[in-house]
Amino acid sequence: MNKYLIYTVLIVLGTLIVYIILNDALKDSINKEKTYSYGLEDFKKVDPSLIKYKEVKRIRAALSKPKALAYFNGYLGIAYDNQLQVIDTTGQEYINRAIRDTITSISFAPDGRIFLGCGNQVFVYDMENDKLDKWKMIGPASYITSIVFKENTIFIADVDGPRVHRFNNNGEKLNSFDGKGRIERDVGFVIPSPYFDLAIGPDDQLWVANTGLQSIENYEDNGELRSYWGEPSYKLDGFVGCCNPAQFAILSDGSFVTCEKGIVRIKVYHPSGQLESVVAPPNDFNLTSEPADLAVDENDGIYALDVSRKIIRKFERITDG
Repeated sequence: MNKYLIYTVLIVLGTLIVYIILNDALKDSINKEKTYSYGLEDFKKVDPSLIKYKEVKRIRAALSKPKALAYFNGYLGIAYDNQLQVIDTTGQEYINRAIRDTITSISFAPDGRIFLGCGNQVFVYDMENDKLDKWKMIGPASYITSIVFKENTIFIADVDGPRVHRFNNNGEKLNSFDGKGRIERDVGFVIPSPYFDLAIGPDDQLWVANTGLQSIENYEDNGELRSYWGEPSYKLDGFVGCCNPAQFAILSDGSFVTCEKGIVRIKVYHPSGQLESVVAPPNDFNLTSEPADLAVDENDGIYALDVSRKIIRKFERITDG
């Protein structure tokens, strides 16, 4: 009788212990889920006082799957998978041309020529819709993501490598570089996804988004690293995720406009790299939206290609009064 009583007590105690363990585990799981949910929503919130831009215009993209955006002298160039479109800032269309190759980037040269990156090649058109040039293939595995211009020099971002190539106006390669030169974490360009953006500042300096290191870096023409800023952080002033900023542009005073992938948000940083303001918080975009390609005009108006909504959105600085 005593033996059966002992077995019964042991079974009850064992059941009680299992219940306590499972209950604690369930509570811990629920708490973790609540913490993650709160953290995600908290990350998307932005202090309204930091939002210093307002949306002033929307232009509907004429075709499906807009991919890239460029601005020049009152015109917007829009790249689709296999289509080039040029419109003015009212939406009036000037060029609509089928492109045999898949477009991966679009840029305007200072003289108005249109440069299309198409995988591993560059195609050049004029504003009369005439094809001017087709460059030699950069490399069999090259993938062009950005093209920028500095005097008589053309820089091209290539995910293969990854590397930045420098060409002259005739399409002849002058040099390439891999982004190495840091004192710490000297790993060069780290590009985990096909977002590898370039921009030229008002002082004609080349800036490169090293997305895997969550930084924007300044280089000499020969590839020597001059400076860099940016850090990975869930805070508003940092870049979150594996590879950001996905897109960026530079304003006339040297300030940086950035857009991130993952949770999309557009921000402005001082030339020093300190956060200045927010243009569009995450709640202004669809949850699954791709990062918005950016372009700026002569008056520092900011154009953003909202891919998921198939619209171009223009933002302007909010003026006092």
